Amino acid sequence: MLTNFRARLIATLFITILPSASHAQNGNSLVVSTSWLASHLDNPSVAVIDVAMLDMGDDKTYAEGHIPGARVINYDRLVVRRDGLNAELPGVDQIREALESAGISDSTLVVVYASDAPAASRALFTLDYIGHHKFAFLNGSIAKWRAEGRPLSRDVPTFARGHITPHPNPALVVTSDWITAHASDRNIALIDTRTDGEYLGTGDRHGMPSEGHIAGAHQLQWEQLFESDSMTLKDESALKKLYADRVPRGDTVVTYCWVGYRASMTYFVARQLGYPVKLYDGSYQDWLKKRLPVHAGARP
Repeated sequence: MLTNFRARLIATLFITILPSASHAQNGNSLVVSTSWLASHLDNPSVAVIDVAMLDMGDDKTYAEGHIPGARVINYDRLVVRRDGLNAELPGVDQIREALESAGISDSTLVVVYASDAPAASRALFTLDYIGHHKFAFLNGSIAKWRAEGRPLSRDVPTFARGHITPHPNPALVVTSDWITAHASDRNIALIDTRTDGEYLGTGDRHGMPSEGHIAGAHQLQWEQLFESDSMTLKDESALKKLYADRVPRGDTVVTYCWVGYRASMTYFVARQLGYPVKLYDGSYQDWLKKRLPVHAGARP
């Protein structure tokens, strides 16, 4: 009986630690490959999350075929409109409800993908904020999964409700007051994740006008992090160079865009590369609303 007990104990422990162990084999990365995920789909400690943008028809795409077992979280559940700003972090209870209703618990390794990379990174940022650090970005997303001929499913999975113990970290989110107070801090590196026209102050995006960027901010569009026309991140050396060209070693990265959506992608990659990093959630929309000074042109 003792031998059987030991065998069951070892099997239980193996299932429990498998995600972490396999995650470590990926270089202790916050990014996992499609092949890694394919070999872990049956692991009960791994939850695959499809972040759906309803206005982009992602719900229909999900219904037509998704990664087997993938659970949907609507992007709108991860943001709220507050103080005239379009995409702010919700309260802890709303975040916990969204995660628990997707079957996520404290021990769950959450692998996230979306049709638009920043939707996935915004979910990852939310997990980071709430203190659930067992998460990963699916490199290549479902586009690569499909291209490799991997199985798809139209079934909506069933799962038990999860249980999350929140440990929110407000220090990950900064405000305009924080940025103003740290304007002369040489150890803070601002990253503007917007388009050329927005950064330069010569254009807009979807009718959202821009007069320039926050003084001192370097531009790094989120698309620059990926291989051309794909959802696959560039290799680590290329990513490191993109940040090293803009961020002195040891500095804290602070990312922003228009509403904190695109900036969540530059936040995530900075986090992946080991930088201390924060997100200006109100971003340029908040900065402009408060009529704070901006700098036009290519110079940071």
